[in-house]
Amino acid sequence: MKNAFRGGDHVSPPPLAPPAPRPDDRIIDEMVAASVQLGHDIVDVAGFFDGVDEAAAEQVTRLTEVRDSARSVSKASASMVGTTERLSTVMGSLIEVLATSTAQLHQAIGASQQVLGWVSGVGAPLARIDDAMRATQASNTRILDIAREINMLAMNAKIEAARAGDRGRGFAVVADAVNALSAQTTTTARVISETVGSLAGEIAALRAETEVTVGQAETGLRDLASAGSALKDLGKQASAGESELAAMGTDAQHMRSVMHGFGPTFVALYEGIIEQTEMINDARNRVSGLITLSERMVQHMFALGGASEDRPLIDAVMHSATRLSDVLEQALDRGEISQQMLFSSDYRPIPGSNPAQVLAPFTSLTDRLFPPVQEQMLTLDPRIVFCAAVTQDGYLPTHNRQFSARQGNDPVWNAANCRNRRIFDDRVGLGAGRSTAPFLMQIYRRDMGGGTFAMMKDVSAPITVKGCHWGGLRLAYRF
Repeated sequence: MKNAFRGGDHVSPPPLAPPAPRPDDRIIDEMVAASVQLGHDIVDVAGFFDGVDEAAAEQVTRLTEVRDSARSVSKASASMVGTTERLSTVMGSLIEVLATSTAQLHQAIGASQQVLGWVSGVGAPLARIDDAMRATQASNTRILDIAREINMLAMNAKIEAARAGDRGRGFAVVADAVNALSAQTTTTARVISETVGSLAGEIAALRAETEVTVGQAETGLRDLASAGSALKDLGKQASAGESELAAMGTDAQHMRSVMHGFGPTFVALYEGIIEQTEMINDARNRVSGLITLSERMVQHMFALGGASEDRPLIDAVMHSATRLSDVLEQALDRGEISQQMLFSSDYRPIPGSNPAQVLAPFTSLTDRLFPPVQEQMLTLDPRIVFCAAVTQDGYLPTHNRQFSARQGNDPVWNAANCRNRRIFDDRVGLGAGRSTAPFLMQIYRRDMGGGTFAMMKDVSAPITVKGCHWGGLRLAYRF
């Protein structure tokens, strides 16, 4: 199929044949302009409703979070009331136990003091007994010494009596008696000495044990006094804690009352916002319907022969769509691709791409065939932003060179500069890909970032291959 665009010529495509002049052409032209302006205003209003709907949805989300938090607070306050009541009961029992323990400890301290006094008092008598034992031991030692001396005297007397013969016999008897008595005295004194020594050792051991016991008793008494002081402080802290628990319970009860009072008001507010959100969403849907209606009005006005500044671009898109139809049919005829592959929806993700890019069986073919036509369209009008073909799924395999950069690590930069191999299944993208009308003019808001939007026109025409609808050629330009 021969046309003025082949061979890279920059010749404007032949315009649609104008209808025969009629008296009401001026009125139709004015209606075309009014329809386009109406579409502009409706899309602008729709954008406003989109913003309101997003804000309302965000408010609903936040209110839902607040509602859930309020419910959690209400449950927590109710639980806190029960918990503080149980803690107050436990604290009361603890205070009673502490009071009982303190009293018992004081009794133990008193008993320990008595034991300490008694044990300390035992030391003095034991010391006196020890002194008496020492004195007894000394006296007994002197008795032993005297007995030994008497024994020596008796032995000497006995010797002298033996020398005296008969005259010394009576003296010898006395000497024997004295000797026997001294021997008994010595034996008795030794027994007494051993007994006193043993008793003195036991008394010394008892004194040592008493001193150890006194030291231990004093240490234990100090520990008991320290424990008593700690129990007293713990009792004071428990009493203070009981008072704080009582105040906490009062606050929790007040919080629960406030939450119960606030609950109905919040529910009414939440339900009201939900209702308003539904109304906004309904209005948004109605406005979306008006967008479609305004687009149909524009098409009808053009079909009636209406003229406007958009007419040359509409003619160019229709003509270029026919050119793309031709190059695809020729590729089929040359066997470069099968019809099944050309119409395939088997999209394979490109690993690591962000935003996601996909490849189709025909992507390499469109990369080779589409740029001459699409790039030439960019030169027709300075308002043109891009020209690219899309399938019925909104898949855009081959974009203009300025939007076909290789992706990097920045997804924001990628989204703006790497727009080929992407699926744009929004209202405008699907509308352009699926429309079978001779042309379709759509108006939309282009997000420029930072909350700024630019009003755009999107004119498209269908691409057909062997009588089958493949997609559409989109031409987007500023108002």
